[in-house]
Amino acid sequence: MKYSKLSDEEIIKAYRNGDLEAVDFMLRKYTPLIYKSHNNRYAAGCNRDDFIQEGFIGLLSAINQYDVESGASFYTFAKTCINNSMNKLIQKSLQKKNQILNNSASLEEEQQLSEDVLADPARIVLSKMINEDTFDEVENVLSKGELDVYRLLREGYSTSEIADILDKDVKSVDNSIQRIKSKARKLN
Repeated sequence: MKYSKLSDEEIIKAYRNGDLEAVDFMLRKYTPLIYKSHNNRYAAGCNRDDFIQEGFIGLLSAINQYDVESGASFYTFAKTCINNSMNKLIQKSLQKKNQILNNSASLEEEQQLSEDVLADPARIVLSKMINEDTFDEVENVLSKGELDVYRLLREGYSTSEIADILDKDVKSVDNSIQRIKSKARKLN
């Protein structure tokens, strides 16, 4: 069947009547719109492929939900569904529950991150006091709260970032760091 001579509505009807090649044609036809819709969008923790994937999800949703009898333009409906799907990705990235994941560093960034965090005095002192051999020993003597602070500190978070993540005040986190240092000294 030659889909290029059919309207979008006719192609969707063919798909709904069991012609799976029709949906493949629609996906290929609207791929440029998906790529165009991605331009100038950004979401923390997401890359271009994430937006493209969401665009295809939006297009498939449009194909499945479009009311052929409505008389509305499928192009307009598809464009709206694609944009809504991409916007949901942005909204998800802004949710607090994803904040730790969104702020995490990729493996390629890890080297630069480890160099940047050395500016924090607490990390410098701890790294001098605790070598690789004593990490496990230190973890065994810490309370749960201290262990949470210690692990986040080792991951490169600053004192204020740790306070935000653990929902504690900065002074409380600083006190935990002091207790960690004291326990590390006793092990050495």
